[in-house]
Amino acid sequence: MRIFVGYKAWKSEEYLLNRMTFDDLVRAYITYPAIQIYALILIGSLAIGIWKMGAIWPFLASIAAGMLLFPFAWYVTHRFILHGSWMFKTPFLASLWKRVHYDHHRFPNDLSVLFGGLHTTLPTIFLAAGPLGWLIHGAAGAAGAIAGTVIMTCVTEFLHAGEHLAFEPKSKFWKDMKRRHLAHHFHDESGNFGIAEFFWDRIFGTFYDKTEERNRSATARNLGYTDETAKKYPWVKELTDAEPQTKQAMRSS
Repeated sequence: MRIFVGYKAWKSEEYLLNRMTFDDLVRAYITYPAIQIYALILIGSLAIGIWKMGAIWPFLASIAAGMLLFPFAWYVTHRFILHGSWMFKTPFLASLWKRVHYDHHRFPNDLSVLFGGLHTTLPTIFLAAGPLGWLIHGAAGAAGAIAGTVIMTCVTEFLHAGEHLAFEPKSKFWKDMKRRHLAHHFHDESGNFGIAEFFWDRIFGTFYDKTEERNRSATARNLGYTDETAKKYPWVKELTDAEPQTKQAMRSS
């Protein structure tokens, strides 16, 4: 898919974060089709909201509500859905779970499984932010809340990729954010469910700042989908085994 003339088509094998510079990440980000679609939705939502808004303050409040909704919705989704053990237990949901989170923990450097899929993110955005915004300011509020949530989605996707990028951040904000998120990936996946911020982790007691505060988990990379589990629920393993060995080797290198 080519949107911007002069950029190569987006291919996962060209965008492994452990081989990329910050400039590479920026180019990959702005040429990723989902990010471009988010941008179009953002422009459209803002246009509809301005057209319908009537009063500016309720419209701005709806945008703010959408932005504030995102971290809570992400925390709940990440902790109870993506890290739940129920999705891989059915053939219907096994492939979805594998795509949206299992593969990301197996291959955290691969951008193709780091960015969320539109088939999961867009329904969540519209179903969560739309009704909230409507309660605030009708149709204009729904558009505003969707716009606010899309803004946070785009920002978080970029920061998330930056956390896995092979670079040493200079600012304390980046250092802390990266350390905490990588601890979730490589030390104990039952905490630090936030991406750019950890407010809800602190509220619900799942935050930890340093790895010394917790024992190392044996399932941080496989999310509990062990060989024994695969014997009972084989669908994710079957999909994994069907992948070309060259692709798996490339991702792991």
